Amino acid sequence: MSNRLGRCLKALETTGFLRCSNDAATTLIELLTHGSAYAQQLQQHWLNMRHLAVNLGSVSSNESVSQSRFNFVHGQQFRQQLQQLRQAHPSKAKCPTLLKQQLRCASYNTPGHTIFQHAQPVTQLITDFYVEPHRGLEHFYNVQRESKIWWMRYSSNPSRYAIVPQTELEQGAGCQAIDIRAAFGDAGAVTVEQLSLVPLPEHQDFQLPDARTGQLQLPAVIRSVIELETASCALLLDGCDHGRETRSLLLNRLLAPYQCAIAGIQKTEHSSQDLRDLCAHLADVLQRASLRMQGTGYVLAGNRLQLTQQLELYDCLGVPYALLLDEQQTLSNGLLRLRSRDTQLAETVHISDLPDYLLNIFKNY
Repeated sequence: MSNRLGRCLKALETTGFLRCSNDAATTLIELLTHGSAYAQQLQQHWLNMRHLAVNLGSVSSNESVSQSRFNFVHGQQFRQQLQQLRQAHPSKAKCPTLLKQQLRCASYNTPGHTIFQHAQPVTQLITDFYVEPHRGLEHFYNVQRESKIWWMRYSSNPSRYAIVPQTELEQGAGCQAIDIRAAFGDAGAVTVEQLSLVPLPEHQDFQLPDARTGQLQLPAVIRSVIELETASCALLLDGCDHGRETRSLLLNRLLAPYQCAIAGIQKTEHSSQDLRDLCAHLADVLQRASLRMQGTGYVLAGNRLQLTQQLELYDCLGVPYALLLDEQQTLSNGLLRLRSRDTQLAETVHISDLPDYLLNIFKNY
C-alpha cells in the first residue's frame, strides 16, 4: 500500500471512522462509530434507488458464500427468493421485475483486486433484475452505465471509477460479468460493485409471465452485489485522498453521517447562558428538520484558537456545513455565518432563514 493511502487510513482511524491492521498478505479494516454511521447512509440510498423494486428485507447466512459469480441461480436461497416474490408480491411476479435483498454473511470470500479486506461478517446489498432473455445483454449494458454513474455521483473524484470486464472468469453460455472499481493510483483498486448476467436453468420453477403478453418465459437475471462495508471504506478513502492542502474529508453532502454542526463563539470570559440556549435551540430545530448532527450538535469556543481547532475537527469528520454564532452579533441582530467545508468560506444568513436555507442546499445538490 502506498504512503499516501496509508496516511489516509491513519487519518480515518484517528477520527474514529475505521480501525485497520496489517499482516503480510493484506490490510484488514473494520468500521467504527462514524464509519458505521456513514455505511448506514449508503445503505439507505441504495434502498431508495430504483424505488419500484420489491424489497425482500434482510436475511443472515452462516454458510460460506462462494466466490463464483454464476452459481447463485442453483442455490436454495435463490429459489426461496422467487417463492417469496410469488407469495408476498404476486402483482410483481412477472418479467421484467426487480428484487432487492440484504444478506448478512458470516463468511465471505472477498473479491480479488482489492487493496484491503473488511472484517467479517459483512453485509451484501443484492439487486436482481429479471429481464426478457432476448434483451438480457441490452439491459446488462444499461445497468453497468447506471451503476457507474451512481458511484461517480457520490465520489469526490468521479474519474477514479471504471468498468472492468471479468473475461478471466469461467463463463457458461450467455454469462457475462464486470466489476466497478475505484482506482487509487499505484496502491491498486477496490471493487465496489459486481454485476453478473446469468441465464436461468431450464425449469418451470423459474418461469415468469411476460408483463405485456402474460406468456410464461424463462428470464435472464442480472445480479448486482455491493459489499456494504468494503464500498463504504472505498468511499471514505476517496473523500480523504483528494490532494488538497487541508485535511478535510470530502464526503458527499447527502451521505455525510453528520450534515451540519454549530459552534458558538464566546466574547467574554464567562460562559454565556443565552448563547448556549440559542445553540441548543438551533440544534433542536435542525434535528427536527431531519438534518443529521453529532451528539448535542454544538460546542462553545472560548477563543479563536479553540474555534479553529473545532472547525478542523468538523472538516475531518466530513461535516459539510457549520453554523458560527457570535455571542455579540447573533444575540443582538440574529445574524450568523454558514461555513462551507469544501470552500472554507462563510456566508452571512439570518437565524429566521433556518432550517429552510440549509434544506434547500441539500435538496438541490
